[in-house]
Amino acid sequence: MDIEQEIKRNDEKESVKRYTEDFYSSRTEALQNWLEITSNFIQRAHYLLEDVGKRGKSLFQLRKKAEQICKDIAAHVQEARGFSDIPLSYRQEKVAADRFEDFESRSGVLKDIMEALRSPGINKIGVHGKPGMGKTMMVREVKRRAEQERLFDAVLMATVGRNPDLPRIQDEIARVSNEETGLIEKKVLVILDDLWKPELSLELLGINGKEEDNVVSYKLLLTSRDRDVVSHISETQIEIGSLAWGDEWNLFKKIADDPDKSRGLPFYANEITKKCEGLPIAVATLANALRRRNLIEWKTTLRKLQSPPFDQLNSSQIPQSLYSAIKLHYSGLKSNELHQIFLLCSLLGQNATIQNLLKYGIGLGLFPGVKSLEEARAQVLNLVTKLKDSSLLLDSGSSLNFDMHDLVRDFATSTVSKEYGVLALTEDAPINWSHMEAMESIKWIYLSNGDTSQLPDELKCPKLTFFHLSEKSPSLVSPPNLFRDKEGLKVLSLSKMNFLSIPSLISPPKNLRTLCLDQVELGAANIGTMMGELENLQQLQEIRVKHCSDMEEIIDDKEQESGNSAEEREGHIVELITLRSLKLQRLPKLISFNSSCRNMAFFNEKVVFSNLEELQLFSIMVDNTIWYDSMTSCIEKLTKLIIHGCDNLEYLFPSSIATGLLKLRHLQVKKCQRMREIIVANGDEEKEILIFPQLTFLVIEDLQNLVCFCAGNYTVEFSSLKQLQILNCINFEEFIKYFTSTNVTYDTPSLLKEKVVLSNLEELWLFSIMVDNTIWYNSMTSCIKKLTKLIIHGCDNLEYLFSSSMAADLLKLRHLQTLKTLSASMQEIILWNAHL
Repeated sequence: MDIEQEIKRNDEKESVKRYTEDFYSSRTEALQNWLEITSNFIQRAHYLLEDVGKRGKSLFQLRKKAEQICKDIAAHVQEARGFSDIPLSYRQEKVAADRFEDFESRSGVLKDIMEALRSPGINKIGVHGKPGMGKTMMVREVKRRAEQERLFDAVLMATVGRNPDLPRIQDEIARVSNEETGLIEKKVLVILDDLWKPELSLELLGINGKEEDNVVSYKLLLTSRDRDVVSHISETQIEIGSLAWGDEWNLFKKIADDPDKSRGLPFYANEITKKCEGLPIAVATLANALRRRNLIEWKTTLRKLQSPPFDQLNSSQIPQSLYSAIKLHYSGLKSNELHQIFLLCSLLGQNATIQNLLKYGIGLGLFPGVKSLEEARAQVLNLVTKLKDSSLLLDSGSSLNFDMHDLVRDFATSTVSKEYGVLALTEDAPINWSHMEAMESIKWIYLSNGDTSQLPDELKCPKLTFFHLSEKSPSLVSPPNLFRDKEGLKVLSLSKMNFLSIPSLISPPKNLRTLCLDQVELGAANIGTMMGELENLQQLQEIRVKHCSDMEEIIDDKEQESGNSAEEREGHIVELITLRSLKLQRLPKLISFNSSCRNMAFFNEKVVFSNLEELQLFSIMVDNTIWYDSMTSCIEKLTKLIIHGCDNLEYLFPSSIATGLLKLRHLQVKKCQRMREIIVANGDEEKEILIFPQLTFLVIEDLQNLVCFCAGNYTVEFSSLKQLQILNCINFEEFIKYFTSTNVTYDTPSLLKEKVVLSNLEELWLFSIMVDNTIWYNSMTSCIKKLTKLIIHGCDNLEYLFSSSMAADLLKLRHLQTLKTLSASMQEIILWNAHL
């Protein structure tokens, strides 16, 4: 078992599962009730039919009963319209367009690839075929079979695309290559999907073939739509051609719910399938689009396929059948919100993240009516699922990501982008900034991973609401007036830029909702200098800043106060009342949020976040603590807190702050080297109850000096906590470290005692901590009644896991794993007749 990977997968699953389940639980329960009532109606109708013709049954009475049933059914059907927000995949099983099908006409191709992988004389294999032929699905199946047959010690698959993210691919290859396996020689299969350029340097990716020291040997499997690309790199080439008619027809029937069963459909289904020209993606997309549609829609679709291209916007790269299918799906999206989310998905590139979609969607106001980040996140998951149901999005390798076929992306960027006024470039290409008429209609500008050699002195786009620019290298210099007078700007996202002088915003973007800076050099300036006084940005909902090496504070409130009197300076408060999310990452010189906080807490009372829901601080120089004792109003709505790599922190919360965390649901604290306690007492109270009523997920990891969660005579209640992970905290002895003055004594040391309330705990992970003797005090049976998973790793001082009385209550435990724990101290898993 790979512990790190398991933890990562577990974190991803927990996050998405929680948001998805919360959103759909009430709706699916209501749907289930509706279905049960439907069954009752069917039963009533059945009984009524049985009564027809029976002696003694009045036809008048039967008619009255039938009329009443019809009225009730009509009202019941009206109620069903309320379930349209539940995606198809939650209501029925759908045949996905991105699922591998074992076609008879493709069996030879699959066999050839597998034989080439087994051949010791072939190290580079190229698979090529026209767009939409199913190359990605084929190599995914090859990956699955190679892993199943254990042909290699490790298998890595990465999508390259038109503009490869080389650092990400390099990191993945390096990670797989450097993993410890205990083998003298390691065989690694690297699958690079969707290559566009033959000049790709394998050495640049870290693939050098057979290493001289015989530690790692690579085998390479490539896919490309261009035969010349794979011929340039590979030693053998295998082509994926069109589907045979039988496979094509069977796939269409399988997805479209077997049109042979429906009167009038077989002819149209047959003719539509012929128009797909053997392209699996066209067959699957059209079949999904026509599933459960009426005869008129089938006729209309066939007529469009038989006509010349009905849309001049169709790219020559998109086959007409597929273009028609995508257009049909897109036209079927029921809201402008879905149209814009689809367009936004197309801009985010390969293996895009739900988090980025959420970030930009909130900024653009695509989720009207949502009252919290959690609701917005649930809405994003709902919309993404609907787009997957429409075959416009694909599943990705992670539950936190999604993908889009490049032909669907071509449709979006060539057709939909013009409809919404989007300038999108994701590859090197010149931009005609002087085309005034075209620029005046632009609302979104998205320039990603290109080489923008020059920017205009000023963007002449009066309707601009979204600007994203990500350069290949941090060398682009921004003109000072680039964003002048952009009051309508809602989202500003800049990456790898250098401002020799700070952009002039004579009229600050008062509608700005999302601000993201990544590897942006502002010199000695800060965000406040760039954006003006932040309190003027009354719509700002998210600030995300990372990898800005010279930034020392986010705002310089001393500079803003410089012209004021001493009394005015004392009373000046920066109110960010709409800010919901603040994420500050890898800012090595950042020591405070505002300049007046220096040498004190990271935040002070001069900055007010009354609606902050998510806070992430990652590798910044927070000194001693984050909040002042009196700043409870800033954390009252906090639902998610992640602190990572803040080495100067000695504790996370004072107890006065901790008592206000009534809405906190997700807490992670990692790699803070000086931290000794999560909560530190800051009052004279002898008894205190700390209640975290909504916390469901708690991770404490790699805190080398952490001794306990809190010290004092506390009772800590986690009434909703489902998952607790304490990992690699080598000095962590007990959850609550009681004062020596207390009258409470325990005969046997344990990690958790009865003053830690964990009534809903489902998963417990303990890795490399100093827990003595056992985990639970004997009377804590209520803490384990819902436990389903327990993983213990490297806890050398444990003598046993459960007393016999506690083991009797482990009725839901499904997964028990002990790794590197069976040392001399561990005598038994269950200790019989234990009296603690």
